[in-house]
Amino acid sequence: MRRQRSMAFAAGMHVYPGGAVEASDSRVPVTATTDLADVAHRLSTDDPVSVVAAAARETFEECGVLIAVDEDGRPVVLDDSFEGEREELAAGRLLFADLLNARGLRVDGEALVPFAHWVTPEAEERRYDTRFLAARLPDGQDATERGGEADRVAWWRPADALASFTAGETAMLPPTVATLAELAQHATVEAALPRLRALTVVPLLPAPYLDADGALAWHLVHDRTREPIAPVAEPHASETDGVGP
Repeated sequence: MRRQRSMAFAAGMHVYPGGAVEASDSRVPVTATTDLADVAHRLSTDDPVSVVAAAARETFEECGVLIAVDEDGRPVVLDDSFEGEREELAAGRLLFADLLNARGLRVDGEALVPFAHWVTPEAEERRYDTRFLAARLPDGQDATERGGEADRVAWWRPADALASFTAGETAMLPPTVATLAELAQHATVEAALPRLRALTVVPLLPAPYLDADGALAWHLVHDRTREPIAPVAEPHASETDGVGP
């Protein structure tokens, strides 16, 4: 999704659907097969239900994709009646938990695979503690722009998105580039999801330091322990110029 150029943060950047965890997300029903202990460990959170619920809610709000099943474990079948509820949800007039409970649904937490965690540098005015989760698009559903935050939505193969970024055609922030690079290593969804599930996930924080020549450089550190992890590549022009198709 390309964020509207009028937005206060990351204007014109290509991003994944997402947003903030809300207090009511802790009430959202999730499948009993969801390994909440694994989510908590991998994504450094003491409220894994809210993280999983927020991922599903924001995906539904922003692109109309609902990762949920009924009480028998059957994937939800969307029809036109969901659209009015999605609009009420996005407007804050309906809680996600109430929507799901009224329809006998629960978030398919097992289908959401945590695979990355990035934290905004401390020097930035706006800071975010961002978890990334991957999922297969449910059968019979498609993604379209619904939330008003994007002026463009498209399906891209990760390698194609990276090539567009490298060519300076598409603006992206470093976490988006890094996660796309991880996804691009896998040819299919079937290959990607089990490999993503096996990744070691730590909260990555880009942090400045002075190199041997006294010049300012950046490296990745563990946000909780501040242990150095890896250097950060020099920013590409398209990370900040806001241009793109």
